Amino acid sequence: MDDPKPSRIEIEAATLVPDRNPGSPSPAQDSNVSQTPKSPFDPGQGFDAPTILEGALPPLAPVTGQKPPPDRDSPPPPASTFGSPILPPGMVIGNRYQILQILGEGGMGAVYKAKDLELNRVIALKVIRPELASNPEILQRFKQELILARQVTDRNVIRIFDLGEAAGIKFITMEYVEGQSLYQILKEKGKLPVSEAINIMRQMLSGLLAAHREGVIHRDLKPGNIMRDSQGRVVVMDFGLARSLVGDGMTRTGTMMGTMEYMSPEQAQAKELDARSDIFTSGLICYELLAGKMPYHADSVVASLLKRMQERAIPPSDWDASIPQPVSELVSKCLERDPADRWQSAEEILDRIDEIQGKRPMSVLTSRPPVSLTAQSVYSAPAASPPGASRKRLVMILVVAAIVGAAGTAGWFLKPRPQSAPVHQNVRVLLADFRNATADSVFDGTIEPTVALQLEGAPFISVFNRAQARSTLAELKPGTTQLDEANARLVAVRQGVDLVVSGQVTASGSGYKILSKVTDTLTGKTIATEVADASDKSGILRAVANLADQMRTALGDTASESAKLAEAETFTTASLEATHEYAEAQEARYAGKTAEAIKGFRRAVELDPNFGSAYGNLGALYWNEGNQADAINYYKLAMQHIDRMTDREKYRTRGGYYLAVSDGDKAVEEFSALVKQYPADSMGLSALAHAYYLRHDMAQAVDASRRAVEIYPKNVVYRTNASLYALFASDYDTSEREAQAVLQINPIYEDAYTILALCETAKGNFDQANQHWHKVESLSAGGASSAAGGLADLALYRSDPEQAISALKKGIDGDTVAKASDAAAKKYVLLAEAQLMAGNKSGALQSVKQGVAMSKANVLFAAARVYLMAGDTSQATALASEQSKQLEGTPQSFGKLIEGDIQLSRGNAKQAIQLYKESERLLDSWLAHFDLARGYIAAGAFTEASTELETCLKRRGEATDIYIDEQQTFRYFPATYYYLGRALEGLKSSGAADAYKSFLAMKVPNAHDPMVDDARKRLAKITP
Repeated sequence: MDDPKPSRIEIEAATLVPDRNPGSPSPAQDSNVSQTPKSPFDPGQGFDAPTILEGALPPLAPVTGQKPPPDRDSPPPPASTFGSPILPPGMVIGNRYQILQILGEGGMGAVYKAKDLELNRVIALKVIRPELASNPEILQRFKQELILARQVTDRNVIRIFDLGEAAGIKFITMEYVEGQSLYQILKEKGKLPVSEAINIMRQMLSGLLAAHREGVIHRDLKPGNIMRDSQGRVVVMDFGLARSLVGDGMTRTGTMMGTMEYMSPEQAQAKELDARSDIFTSGLICYELLAGKMPYHADSVVASLLKRMQERAIPPSDWDASIPQPVSELVSKCLERDPADRWQSAEEILDRIDEIQGKRPMSVLTSRPPVSLTAQSVYSAPAASPPGASRKRLVMILVVAAIVGAAGTAGWFLKPRPQSAPVHQNVRVLLADFRNATADSVFDGTIEPTVALQLEGAPFISVFNRAQARSTLAELKPGTTQLDEANARLVAVRQGVDLVVSGQVTASGSGYKILSKVTDTLTGKTIATEVADASDKSGILRAVANLADQMRTALGDTASESAKLAEAETFTTASLEATHEYAEAQEARYAGKTAEAIKGFRRAVELDPNFGSAYGNLGALYWNEGNQADAINYYKLAMQHIDRMTDREKYRTRGGYYLAVSDGDKAVEEFSALVKQYPADSMGLSALAHAYYLRHDMAQAVDASRRAVEIYPKNVVYRTNASLYALFASDYDTSEREAQAVLQINPIYEDAYTILALCETAKGNFDQANQHWHKVESLSAGGASSAAGGLADLALYRSDPEQAISALKKGIDGDTVAKASDAAAKKYVLLAEAQLMAGNKSGALQSVKQGVAMSKANVLFAAARVYLMAGDTSQATALASEQSKQLEGTPQSFGKLIEGDIQLSRGNAKQAIQLYKESERLLDSWLAHFDLARGYIAAGAFTEASTELETCLKRRGEATDIYIDEQQTFRYFPATYYYLGRALEGLKSSGAADAYKSFLAMKVPNAHDPMVDDARKRLAKITP
């Protein structure tokens, strides 16, 4: 459909956007600039010099000096202002893209609004001038836009689809966005309200952050290639000058490239660039949005450039006093001449915006120092890190539509902020059992949780999990259960904990005396001793809180007394008896005695109905048990009493609630805030990693888990998680290294061998993978059950269904004896998959029916696919409907995939694609991309299919657990190469043969699999 307002349309084309000529004034300053709406690509407005592109990408068709014949029946294109042909409306390029209208043209070529006839969608088509296309270097640079932009997937970065060639015309297809560039917005408004400017900057930085994380710097940011659509979404466009931080780009130090008016000082001097150059330019843009003018006013662009290298920018608040000081300072720091003095990452600026808005506490450090990675670090530093780049940090970036109304801006920015605390090295503490020297058993195990809660009021203190401490003690001294000071020191040495806190409670007349001691783990030296008195039982908890405050001070806490008093008033419970039940329940919970723990927490809330943390623990326990309804109810009860919790408890409770309702974004927000305020909170980091994992943000999950390991390097749970997330991130070497580190600590840890088996499978070392699974099988009954599924998954990965069937039947027998119905149900459904591969349709239907009848926990999706492959569409539809009715995003997403599969089985490829896209919007899963590729192949959209399959290859580690429930699913991955072969075959690419060969190399020689048979036939057909 034609756009009724062509003057408000813009797509990615830096060379075509009418940025003002070098040295010209800002639109807000130039009274001669016409305010009459014109096409944003009106050649009369002037254009930048031709953008110089860099990079290389093998073309979809061979590029030669000869021009292919034009499309049949295509009219000869007329000449343009620049001497290049204009493609007339109605012309069809490559038998697929119908030209609707020209959007603009410039030195490099032209941009058109076009319709993709195959996918029935409007796109933008960027065409390179033929005389430039004949230049190999220019052509290679043109392709760089596709290479780098496709690396970056973020809602605030324009989406590039593909590079094509037809009738001698080389072009890029990309997302069509309707809206205005920042150039147009500035031209119309002059400057923006603070809230609107910050909203734009937040989204712009979010897009840059995504690019920088992929090692891509933009290098040519300017208002003309940043656009805001009608919904308020801001997108960064035109990666034509971008280059990889680690790649061998075509430009070299000594060559100045980019738009001079927005260059950083180091770019103007043709120095080596990193992400901080983009930060400088983003500061210039935000300055212009806020003040309506540039900070370096001069008669020419060269003079302005010299000023940038020699002078500090005038703060924007000096031009306009209505700009709040914190915002002015934020922008000014972007514009420091020395990159080392700027914000070191886009993430830091986003953090600061959140602080200014009051969304999170003030940072301990205004600018994060570089992280030194020692021999004890979890990972070594990357070999090709960009100069000055800081380590990735975990912060949930919230892209919001608007901040606040302009009327409330001043009050919003100027409300008081908490003072930043001094930097303090993290301190790890283990609480020994406090000896009960009274005759009253209510004190048994009651003092320790209160001490722990109060100690963790200091952000640098991390209290080691006492249940894990007891488990370690049982390994070191079998049969010993008393965690006294001596045993606690033994555990602390093993776990790398710095200090041990011990103590006792004694009767003192009619009251009580509580004593405590802090001991250095290695030397045994006493660091501090503290004493507190209580006149009676009702004063015990208050006395313990005061005692812990004294210990915090001794350990270096410098919080004000008023802050400590305020925190002490926020007390979880005032009941000593409730605290005792809570402590007993915690011990039971961490010992794996779930039923006993639930009873204990219930007794605690009976004694004190306002005991918020007890409700929160009940919510967590029911969630772990799969009882979501009760979990949510108890979390809601906890929320009713959140005012009685400490800050840490509040973050943990809210974060746990959001995990229970599968709101990954909110869970990330809460746990990010938790670890920002309490950076030593290893449990918070572990929970944050899990939240990112649920969102399929594996890079962030790896980073959070690594930070937890840095706090407790000998914690096998944290190290195992770090290994697992590295596996999901497709970093097999790191995953394997961390799993081996776990086995150094605990040689019989089953999960470590499971991870090693999956890593070896990914590397094609199938014999070693098999050995690791058999090791898991030998360790325990639970290990045998897990290994049965793992061995079957490996066998199906290799298209050996008979081997899979044998392993599964053995595993089902074991699960039946153990009354593990959920585990048996999963194996029955997997058995059905194996039977289908072996050609036993009736057996498959019987197995899947038995599995679903036994337990529907986490089998609905796999069962629906089995029914569909077996031809029972009605059963598949029913199971898909069950998933779609659930509240959580994950089952809804999987329900859409099944609905898409049903449409695909009926030959309705376009409907299937739409359903797969809906699934992807609900959850950006590996499987959604895989199914989209299948849909595109069925629709003949081979380019789009190859794009989705490239994503699957890049994220192949996620295929090890596509259901997100600790089931092995790596068997789905090899088909990626089969479908890639199909896509490349459709594109008539010679790479199809290599894809089929890669697929077949994963299979046993006598594979019994229809897909293998088809791949062999296709390979034989295209192989000379």
